[in-house]
Amino acid sequence: MTNTTADTAGSTAGTTGTTDPADPFAPSTGAVRVFAGIGLLLLAVAFVATLVIVLNQAYSGDGGSGPLIGAAMWSMGLSGLVGLAALCAPRDTLDHAVRRGAVFAQYALAFGGPVLAAIDFA
Repeated sequence: MTNTTADTAGSTAGTTGTTDPADPFAPSTGAVRVFAGIGLLLLAVAFVATLVIVLNQAYSGDGGSGPLIGAAMWSMGLSGLVGLAALCAPRDTLDHAVRRGAVFAQYALAFGGPVLAAIDFA
């Protein structure tokens, strides 16, 4: 009986950490760009939801929208800018981790807009 762990350890010791091009779990800039594009479409939906919330607050209750409507609109605008940067920046300009983080920030800012608009202390 031979020791198979020694054979496999010896065969992987010579690799330099390169990734297999056929690896389906390898980081893909194209996939992150697709999620950035979907985030821009969801931003439009979140913007409509924000407008519905603001108009509902304006026509019911005390007649004014919540105090954080300015922050909600800034959040939505920054979400669009971050999403466009993640979508349109060339591959050499942004590292994969930075682009992925920008898409996470895009989604957080887009969904933060309606949440901020819904806050009404009155």
